[in-house]
Amino acid sequence: MAKTLTDQDLADIVNLAVNSAVIDDVDTYTLFVTDLAHLIADHFGGHVETVNIGEPTERWTVSFGVDECVPSDGGIFAGFDTDVTWKDWKEEWREE
Repeated sequence: MAKTLTDQDLADIVNLAVNSAVIDDVDTYTLFVTDLAHLIADHFGGHVETVNIGEPTERWTVSFGVDECVPSDGGIFAGFDTDVTWKDWKEEWREE
C-alpha cells in the first residue's frame, strides 16, 4: 500500500531535511541541495551556477544565473538576495 502525500507534506519533508540533521552526510546533503536548486531552476527559470557548502554556523548557498526563462520582473527570485537587483542580474547575464 502506498503512502499518499499532499503538496504541503512534500514541502514539510524538504523543510525537515533542511532544518534538522535528517541528512548528516555532507556529500549526500550537497546532492540534495543541488537537486533542489535544479528543480527550482527547471520550474522558475535561471540556471544553477554553484552550490556552496555552509560552515557549521552558516547556511549553504546556491548561486543562480539568469536566463531567458526568468520573467521580466525577476519572478520567484525577486524577493531573495535583494542586494542584487533584477536589473543588475539581467545585465550581468547579457554580458556573459
